[in-house]
Amino acid sequence: MRFFLALLVDGALAGLVYALVALAFVIVYKASRIINFSLGEWVMLGARLKAMGVHQLAWSLGGAAGGACAGMVGFAVVWNRSFCAGSWASP
Repeated sequence: MRFFLALLVDGALAGLVYALVALAFVIVYKASRIINFSLGEWVMLGARLKAMGVHQLAWSLGGAAGGACAGMVGFAVVWNRSFCAGSWASP
């Protein structure tokens, strides 16, 4: 029974991640009419940050998830200021 509950929770969390990625695909497509496959790489980067926090830094799962969220926000801010800020400037 314990194994079944672990599989149930794991499947629900995996489904939640797939649903969020699908929602991001829909939002980007509706806004730009372009399918942007780089969303998968952003999700992979967040997962890699969490895995690094758990395995290499020996953080708890919650701490690693929080660290991955903070790392992704920081990375997104740096990306936005480095590459996107100039493209929206008025001429």
